[in-house]
Amino acid sequence: MIEISGASAHKFISHYHAPDCILASTAVEIEATMSHEVAQILLPRIIASEGEFIFDHDVNIELNSVRKLLLDYSGGISNFYEMTVGIMNVLATSEKNISEGEVYITTFDQIIYDQKPCQAVGIFKIDGKQSFIESSLTDDQLTMTLNKGIGIKDLNKGALIILDSDQNEMILKVFQNHPDIKYWRHQFLMIRPLENEFYQTKNTMNLCKDFALKGLDEMAKVDQVDLLNKTVDYFSEKQSFDQSEFEEEVLASTDIKAAFNSYKDSFEEKHQIEAMSEQFEISKPAFKVAKKYIKSVIKLDRNFHVYVHGQRQEIERGYDEVRGKNYYKLYFDQES
Repeated sequence: MIEISGASAHKFISHYHAPDCILASTAVEIEATMSHEVAQILLPRIIASEGEFIFDHDVNIELNSVRKLLLDYSGGISNFYEMTVGIMNVLATSEKNISEGEVYITTFDQIIYDQKPCQAVGIFKIDGKQSFIESSLTDDQLTMTLNKGIGIKDLNKGALIILDSDQNEMILKVFQNHPDIKYWRHQFLMIRPLENEFYQTKNTMNLCKDFALKGLDEMAKVDQVDLLNKTVDYFSEKQSFDQSEFEEEVLASTDIKAAFNSYKDSFEEKHQIEAMSEQFEISKPAFKVAKKYIKSVIKLDRNFHVYVHGQRQEIERGYDEVRGKNYYKLYFDQES
């Protein structure tokens, strides 16, 4: 859990990424009167992003360039300006077709991570600025100027790196407005998800959703929806996940349990996930994220949508020989 309500921004620099990068000559110290407000502009979109990450490398973690620059800075081996120039060099070599734009690099303090105040570095990519009107009234004289600047919604990509967390590695929160852009996470930052409660909850719920919809070819749509509803209820009501308990309460059938475990193996391989934990604390934020993508609806041709939120025993499916069509029969007490 990361809290930024008391965070402040301090050192700040803006470089320009282009085929021939333009590097600012010096960094600035943000005035005390502005430091909190600047942090509240730059940080919310990153903090609202899903999950947490740590640095990674295909060969050796020590070869991760951005991580090395941050370690040298936090250890006093290099200064802030030297670190930012190094970051720009890594960005320039990570991908050939990166769009031009400013890159803000900023230091923060009073970032609360796991209830501990931490220092952090933020890296923000801005592909374009918005025009805005600035007006002032002096001695009954109104003046107007047209300027360009950024707000919270103008940050295209960002990374917040917690420098002094209690974890063995620096923790990152990462944002990008186009999830299909690979270079920011993979070529530039080189990161992987932190395998914490959020990660485990999200992956396990995605596994359960995929299994309900794709894991059993012979399962009727109404039973798929019932399985989805039972999964949501389990994660909503429980504080921790236990696979044996989940299988007993949600899957029930021996055949479905066996199919689930087989599907889990293929799911891990397909998504390149190391063995998923069978026991973990359920992350309620991750549950809310995953739940948004679970739809308890049966779509019938183009005319009807049947939303099912429980009571599977009150739904019957059949085939009308006279009309030559399928049908659903619903039992209920009240109509509203």
